Amino acid sequence: MKNLNMHILRRVLSVVLLLPTIAVAANIPDSLQQIPFPLISGDSVKLADYRGDKPVYVKFWASWCKPCMKEMPHFEHVQEEYGDTIQVISVNLGINDDLESVRTTMKQFGLTMPTAIDKSGCLAEAFHFIGTPYHLLFDRNMNLVHVGHKASAELDNKIALLSRTKPLDMQDSAVLDDGAADLQLSLDDGKLHGLLFTASWCDWYLQDTRPQVSRACARAPRELARLRNKYPQVEWRTVLSRLWTTDKDLQAYRKKYAVSGALDIDASNRLFMHYGVRNYPTLVLIRDGKELYRTSDLANVEIPAQLAQQSH
Repeated sequence: MKNLNMHILRRVLSVVLLLPTIAVAANIPDSLQQIPFPLISGDSVKLADYRGDKPVYVKFWASWCKPCMKEMPHFEHVQEEYGDTIQVISVNLGINDDLESVRTTMKQFGLTMPTAIDKSGCLAEAFHFIGTPYHLLFDRNMNLVHVGHKASAELDNKIALLSRTKPLDMQDSAVLDDGAADLQLSLDDGKLHGLLFTASWCDWYLQDTRPQVSRACARAPRELARLRNKYPQVEWRTVLSRLWTTDKDLQAYRKKYAVSGALDIDASNRLFMHYGVRNYPTLVLIRDGKELYRTSDLANVEIPAQLAQQSH
């Protein structure tokens, strides 16, 4: 009888220990699991590749992001410590960064995990990126179990638990979809529209890491004011990135640069995505929804003569 009870106990324990590896429906849609991460190696991966096999730790970062750089030793430590049991994926934001700056950062910190550059912004859009650094942790069934902006003790504990196949509480997948309304602009009215895409923080935050960009961001609102006076027939508007930006930040930006014209936050990020803006600042001229001109060099910029004549 004692041997029979021990046999039953072993069977129960074996089932319990296997539970975390049983495939179940994930708490994020399959469409998110199928989005490709374009690696700089030329390959691509997606969350679905690891479903049922191993957990995935995704981290978004930028080379000009000071907290990101501070966390890089921790990031590589996770790769070295848990790389065999957890798939670690590095995602550069692709804003004011390029392949050279990404590789320089990887070399500086000895990063060895697969790295992607989000050149199109599709990954940031899909996973509701609103600021770097950005940590996403999925269990082996692709349940989202952690979202955060810090390499915290909570994140470390969850990574350690997942490496031992222990189940964790799932996050509400709604954190990846805030339902922010699209910025409603009438760009198909036959008029010439000039949109300055920029960020409320790029003038001061990038002073040390991207001084040229910082100066361009500081110069942009003043250049737009000059263009507004010179070409009053154009519908000018400043559109701020949603990254680290609230209504309070918008008002501070308006006051700082004495912005008198239209100023909005692209809360859903749809406009930045639609026009493929990956560098701050960027000026785009649009008529009937079609892009006619673009520049990120806002030093004494002028509207092309043909467009200026047509806008009268």
